[in-house]
Amino acid sequence: MHALLLLLSLALPARAGVAVSAEAGADAAVPRISLQTSLSPMSGPSLGATSAPGLSASLAAPSGLTPQALPAPLPVSAVASPAALTPAAITPATARAENPSAVRPVLSAAATPDAPNEAPEAAASPADKNQPSFKTKILGMLKSMANPFGGKKAEEAPPASEAERLDREFAKLDLWGEVAPGARKEIEDARAAKMSKAAFKEYVTKEADAAVERIKKARDVANIGFHFNLHGGRREEYVGAGIRATMGDIAARYDMNADRNQKVYFFQSAQHGGFVPLDASNGEILFFPTRMGHALNLFDLDAPELAAARADGRIKNFGAISMDFHGMRGVPYSAYLAPPVEVFIGTAKKLGLKKLSRDEETLATIRYLEAVVTRGGAFVPR
Repeated sequence: MHALLLLLSLALPARAGVAVSAEAGADAAVPRISLQTSLSPMSGPSLGATSAPGLSASLAAPSGLTPQALPAPLPVSAVASPAALTPAAITPATARAENPSAVRPVLSAAATPDAPNEAPEAAASPADKNQPSFKTKILGMLKSMANPFGGKKAEEAPPASEAERLDREFAKLDLWGEVAPGARKEIEDARAAKMSKAAFKEYVTKEADAAVERIKKARDVANIGFHFNLHGGRREEYVGAGIRATMGDIAARYDMNADRNQKVYFFQSAQHGGFVPLDASNGEILFFPTRMGHALNLFDLDAPELAAARADGRIKNFGAISMDFHGMRGVPYSAYLAPPVEVFIGTAKKLGLKKLSRDEETLATIRYLEAVVTRGGAFVPR
């Protein structure tokens, strides 16, 4: 009976003042219960209940509230049973049917043993499943921070000229890949023979000079010019443009009376062979070993364009290491024996070795240049 009265009090509206009385009727086993209620502007009024003798349950109503009686007492039969007053447990099926707005309901603790407050089907909606995980978002953020401009390689621009197009085709030959096995074996054999430094330098000198003679014979030229980017410039800047004459004499920086003609400096095979041009160092750097540059231009010093310029005076003072240009931009690209090449950069890696001595690098480079000039003539527009 106590439980019944409490359930009745809970089942009534929250904003109503209620008076409940239970009287023992003629049949003591069937008590009569009367309900009294009053509406109040105050929120949450207390409930009052009075029981007949034999019932020990009372809830005191506030003294300031005056309950009004209902028109007629309700018989026990009209009162809902405790089972009917107990709220039905919400199941996932009913939550979906009665919750079209996708608001997640609070389920009973017995609904899902592993997740008492969440139904398994409602754990992740289809939209949530399509979203990247937290780990994926973090990895994406770190990747964007490491490469803020994106990892997609920019498409190569179309060639600006026929010379540039041929230069790209020439690069596809992979001549380093062709000469690397033989050059590596040659160097390893020299190391195994434990040649002295002087003996190995003499060996490289003879091989470089012999390679230049083979190149001249293969290309039918008498004198090869070697020009390096001593004062800067990239290999690509020479493609199609040739060698531009400048006031490159170091004396012009310090002497007002120095030669200020527009010049092109070079080594020529007729006087220096093949070893000296490759072994030469930058004269402006004295305290550690250097090279003359890393972009090398090989051209025919007796090309028709240069021969005609010497004859009409556009080229003057043709000497062992330079020539002056007057009314002519410099060495034209059509005089090249092959497209310009990059040298003395990563040579050991290209051979598959850990490191190289200076003379070993020179030997590997001359093997590469022989392949370049022998096969590169078709890649220079005439």
